[in-house]
Order: sequence, then C-alpha cells, then structure tokens
Amino acid sequence: MSGPGATAPESVRERDFRLLWVGSGISQLCGMATVVAFPLLAARALGATVGEVGLITAAGYLPWLIVTLPAGVYSTRLRPRTMLLLTDLSRAAIVTMVPVLSALGHLALWHLYLSNVLVSCATVFYEIVYLSMPPRMLSKDKLVYGNIRLQIARAVSLAFGPTVAGFTVQLLGPERAPLVNTAGFVVSASCNLLMRSRIESTSSSTRAGGMWTELAEAVRFVTRQRVILASIAGSAIGNCCFAAYEALVVIFLADDVGIAPGTLGMLLGSVGIGGLIGAFSAGRVSRRLGTARSVWIPATVLAPAGLLLPLTRPGPGLSLFLMGATLFHAGYAVFTVGQATLVQLLTPADLLQRTVACVRFVSRGMLFFGGLVGGGLGSLFGPRLGLAIVMFLWLSAPLVTASSRLRHWRDIPPLE
Repeated sequence: MSGPGATAPESVRERDFRLLWVGSGISQLCGMATVVAFPLLAARALGATVGEVGLITAAGYLPWLIVTLPAGVYSTRLRPRTMLLLTDLSRAAIVTMVPVLSALGHLALWHLYLSNVLVSCATVFYEIVYLSMPPRMLSKDKLVYGNIRLQIARAVSLAFGPTVAGFTVQLLGPERAPLVNTAGFVVSASCNLLMRSRIESTSSSTRAGGMWTELAEAVRFVTRQRVILASIAGSAIGNCCFAAYEALVVIFLADDVGIAPGTLGMLLGSVGIGGLIGAFSAGRVSRRLGTARSVWIPATVLAPAGLLLPLTRPGPGLSLFLMGATLFHAGYAVFTVGQATLVQLLTPADLLQRTVACVRFVSRGMLFFGGLVGGGLGSLFGPRLGLAIVMFLWLSAPLVTASSRLRHWRDIPPLE
C-alpha cells in the first residue's frame, strides 16, 4: 500500500515519514502559541468581548467549509512535498504579520480574524496532503502505527504546547508570542526539504468535467460507505464541540477561575497528556478490542469524564479540570487513530485525497459552527455554563459513530 509514485526503497520512505512526523509535530507544538496568544491579545489589548473572541476561533475554521472540497482536487495537481512546502512557507509569512502590525501600532481585531482565515486556508491544503501520505510511505501492516505516531505528535502539541505558549505569552507578551508559531512552520518546511522520496501527484486533471466530476466521484464513493458516513457524523459532532470548547476554555480559566497565563497553559496541556496516554495505548487497545471496536468503545467509556471540566474551581478544584481533560481526551485520541485508519483502509489510493477532503469538509467544517456556538453560549450563559452544555453534547459523538455496522465488526476489513 505504498501508493502511486512512491519509487524510493521502503527504508527511505520510512525515514521520510519520520521527517514528516517530526516536522509536523514541531509545527503543531509551536502553533499552540497563537491558540493562547490570540484570545488574550484580543481580550486584553483590543478590548474584545467573549463573543468576539469566539469569532476568532470561528474565523480560523471557516475555510474548512469553503476551501476543503476544491482543495481535495487541486492539492493533487502538485507533488505532495511541493504542496506541503508551499503551505508551510505561506503560513509562516501570514502569522509573522501579527507581531509586525502590533509593533507598528496598527494591529486591529480584524487582523486576527484575517490571519486565522488565511493560515487555515493553507492548513486545509496541508492536512489533506499530510493525511494521504501514510499509506503512500508505509506498508499496510505499519499503517496503524504510523497513524499512532501522527496522533502522538498532535497529543504532544496539546500536552506541552499550551504550557510553552502560556509562559511564552508571560515572557514575551501576546503580541510577540506568535513568532514561535512562525518558527514551527519554518522547521516543518526544513524537514520537508530533507526528504528523498519522489512521490508523484495523483492528479486526474485529464478527465472530462474537471473538478466537479472528480468531486462527484469522491462524494458518490463516500455516500455508499455507510461506515465512513457514520464516522464522519461522529467526528463532526466532536469537532463542533471541540471548537466550542476552544472558544470558551481560555476565557473560562482566565476570568471565571482566575488563573495566570502560565498556569492556564499547564491546565490546557492536560488535554494533550490525555491524548498522549490514548495515543501510546492505541496499539494495545487496537490489538485487544480490534481495530473497529477501538474506534468507538474507549471514547464512549471515557467521555463522561469531560463533565468535570465546568466544575473547576481555584485551588484544589483545578484537579477536576486535570482529571476530566486527561481521561476524556485519552478516549478521543484512540478514536482519532481508529477513524484515520478506517478511512485509509476502506478507500482506494486514487480516491484517498478527495475522500479525505470530503471527510474534512464535513468534520472540520463543523469547527466553524462550533466556534460560533461556543461564543454564543458564552455570551448567553457565561463561559462556565456554556462549557457544561458543550461537554454534555460531546458525549453523543462516539455513539453516533457506532450507529453503523461498525459496532458489529471486531476489525476494519482492508480494501481488496
């Protein structure tokens, strides 16, 4: 399952996969700087309300609704490495403009919205290509473990990124902290330049009908795969709730609970600690439960722990956030590994990038609405009650995924 154009020896492709993993992991880790800095910059330097802070989150997710489906087609026009390099360099340049504008005294709230939108446009292309790479760089028997590595990278960024970002904001201020994000994109681009595999594009631009014909082919495939549809629906609910959580949690911890940015970063890092626990245990869970059961059972069992988050209070009450976030996200890390493997195993190679685009269009598109929902709930009920509503709704995501015949499978059947 090395995919088209993966002409390098397996050992070289595996080395290049490690470079992809490391570069992306570092950029995700450094990317948490803006997750912490932008809301604080908006609220404290620019006087934004809770609703306006929520719009920053929503703005970053809007391109998933607009750009994703065309990106699924046009991302195949260039070689994967070229596309990854262009997106990394573009994101580095865009993020750098925020501290530059701040230093010049011209920064406005709309600049934060625009920066998030433009960075997210580039990220759409990056992720579609990035998620289609493991089957083209790894053999089928190593695919689950490749996805585990990618999830570990994300978990590390969630675990340690907020802590690094929190103290970076304290030391440099929210105006200059985004430069850490810029550095992460530069590292990712450098790792890309060190790769040696020649993986060609999977462009089918010679087909009559162009983009819409290619998208229609992918949509027809996805709609016939009821298991993939159910997993998309579950992921969409989860992502909607995650964006609402993101829109509320920084203001909740900073204002309602009353903690400093450094401590806030460490608390947010507990999300990543849970993700690390889930990612490291995903292989063992997959072997014991089966690759299909591990998609939904761990998340279903551990999701109720998320209801502890809105009960967080100062002092000893901070342990409720730590415990709830750790357990909750451990379950969802296993879910993420399982869902990525499910789509990769059930999709033909020539359809994979377009199928990933369809999956991302729905699941990531819901992040935009989630940002709006979080801002709206915070404005109506306050951050604490808004967070409680979000965590309760999040419980349904793994149950929706299990509503398909996936719940009758032990293992995901590979594509013949």
